[in-house]
Amino acid sequence: MPKEPLKGNVGEWSELYALGYLLIHAGAYAADENQNAIPEVFHKVLQVFISEKNGMPETQYKIGASKIAVLISGSEKATIDRSLLEAAVKCMFSEIKEGNHKRTFELISGNSLMKLIHRSRISASSAEHENDLDLVMEDPATGAQTPRVGFNIKSQIGGRATLLNASGATNFVYKIIPTDSSLSRAYPSFVHGKHRQNLKKLYEAGYHLEFEKTSSEIFHRNLILLDMQFPHYLAKALLHSYLSGEDSYSRAVDSVFDPKDVNSRQPKFKLKEFLGAVAMGLRPSLEWDGDTTKFSGILVVKNNGEVVFYYLYNRKNFEEYLFKNVSFERPSTSRHKYGSIYSENGVDKIKLNLQIRFKS
Repeated sequence: MPKEPLKGNVGEWSELYALGYLLIHAGAYAADENQNAIPEVFHKVLQVFISEKNGMPETQYKIGASKIAVLISGSEKATIDRSLLEAAVKCMFSEIKEGNHKRTFELISGNSLMKLIHRSRISASSAEHENDLDLVMEDPATGAQTPRVGFNIKSQIGGRATLLNASGATNFVYKIIPTDSSLSRAYPSFVHGKHRQNLKKLYEAGYHLEFEKTSSEIFHRNLILLDMQFPHYLAKALLHSYLSGEDSYSRAVDSVFDPKDVNSRQPKFKLKEFLGAVAMGLRPSLEWDGDTTKFSGILVVKNNGEVVFYYLYNRKNFEEYLFKNVSFERPSTSRHKYGSIYSENGVDKIKLNLQIRFKS
């Protein structure tokens, strides 16, 4: 009985597209802060490693001058002519771009590409793996092979790519504190999803919010690897974004931690470092060891089908790029269960959700 065609969302299909792009072009160009390719900086890819499910052997692709060798558990299973892939990948990009796709959808060209390159799943599971794929590259200075390093893939196709996905684990819990202790607990009525408006009414009624904790203990443990106070730094910037409507991550951070104040240097440094850590594998619901040495950056699938590298030659510059090019976003209120007042052990609280997306 033939297998049912697989379905995926735009981001998952884009990961497969990025893999196909790298195999065809044997690499991709570096990009500047505006996602424009830098013609004189091409990152040559020699091998690609991509995982299946936990416990399953990974697939390795060795890129030759005209053919690609496919290895599973180190044993060669097939060789593919690179020219055959080109038509399949081009067709796949057109099919992703056409029409309004549902949340998950079947892609005929995508399933054909998977068969051609011997893949059994569309993308690596972010719940099981910290990175989307590993690459062995050619060092531009020496021509030698680099060590195997991990990259994550972000897609601009069909919308702005997400750096940090929203979930119940990315909820931040704030206590509702009355400015005057004589205030009764008569809160203003909230309008579903109107977060800025609701919080403004709450503050005008004589209350303010004080960060207590993250909903996820795992996320908390990951964050304090950066700094014991880091959850508080991030919570302040997040709250300011909700109160002010300021979505830009960098402007929200600068509003909370004045660049002219010498005491702001450490919190801002950590808030930039956090973005780099997320790009290199920090996940809210997956224990993180703080080791970023096995990650080398991100691959961005642009809306025009071009794939570009942000390669971590200089981590500080990479984090600065992220700092200036991401924003806070308000995800679904009902799906992630935040934005409403509730009581816990006699204390009134509210959750605000963290999601970070690349700017358009």
